[in-house]
Amino acid sequence: MIDNYNRDGYHIAGKLLTAAECEALKAEALRVLKEKAKPGATVYVGLAAASPLFHSLASDKRLVAILEQIMPGGVMFMSDKLVLKSAAQRYATPWHVDSFYWQNTRPKISVWIALDRVLAENGALKVVRGSHKKEWRAKNADVSKTNGEFSAVIDSAQWKPEDEVICEVEKGSAIIFSDRLVHGSCENTAGVERFALISTYHAPAPDEEFDKEFPARHVVSKDSLHRRDAEDAKN
Repeated sequence: MIDNYNRDGYHIAGKLLTAAECEALKAEALRVLKEKAKPGATVYVGLAAASPLFHSLASDKRLVAILEQIMPGGVMFMSDKLVLKSAAQRYATPWHVDSFYWQNTRPKISVWIALDRVLAENGALKVVRGSHKKEWRAKNADVSKTNGEFSAVIDSAQWKPEDEVICEVEKGSAIIFSDRLVHGSCENTAGVERFALISTYHAPAPDEEFDKEFPARHVVSKDSLHRRDAEDAKN
């Protein structure tokens, strides 16, 4: 898995959560949207700060076990966000790199969790395999064609079409990827609701100024040396 992640910049963990867990998370996400988001919002940042259920999910052992392999120095949760596509909000997310939006900060890893079965026609995540190893030129986007979130995007003429991968996954699956990986999402041509959660992590470290925007940030797993010290202390 590590070799594939290092080569491709992403890893798919199939059916990490159960269908019942996904339905409970969707119901909780709708509650948060209703109580805290603007009417009609399809993106909400900070679920873990607004909901004990999502705060607990950030430290879920099934997820952390995978992240520890990619981040042996330890794992720290930064923030999460809900992204909803529907008949009213069908837009495709443009090609972009997450690090464009948090420049001059430490590297991060995102976990894209499908709370519904995800296919190309209802807005699957798509990635450019191996693109995390390159530097990309960004251009200003026409934000009116999306939800207004993406101002810096990447022209697909910069890579080969065969390097694009549409990540169709089952409900409860997770797609783990580098913040240097070029990615986007398909248009929701089916016009059905598609819920996804995107959680972001980095190595444990003192606060950067950027980190202070995220009140639910916390260490979920320390490195092997810290764990060994803790076990010795108990004994």
